[in-house]
Amino acid sequence: MAALATLEDLADRLGRDLTAAEERQAAVFLDDATAVILDRFPRYATTPTAISTKVCCAMVLRVLRNPDGKRQESIDDYSYTIDSSRSTGEIYLTQAEVEELRPAHSGGGAFSIVPGAPAVTS
Repeated sequence: MAALATLEDLADRLGRDLTAAEERQAAVFLDDATAVILDRFPRYATTPTAISTKVCCAMVLRVLRNPDGKRQESIDDYSYTIDSSRSTGEIYLTQAEVEELRPAHSGGGAFSIVPGAPAVTS
């Protein structure tokens, strides 16, 4: 299975070249992100899109930009809070990303089904 994004896609979004250590990690993270996306949206396995590439990169960039998983940090009487995503696995889809990956609705809008009602024809 080929990842939905390349290291070059990731570096372009990061705004700099990846270090050697980041490249090794990022390659695995791209595979992980691809697996998460394809588990929920298998159609991207055969037809990857610009959106699936974007979302795949966003999932990995969350980890690369914040490798320690810090959500909050204080200075005096130092304390920090680890993001809850660290305990559930670092690669995840946000609700906004799920919405981006869902196909746009192509129907005509809202409708109601009324049992026993006469058929409506156009």
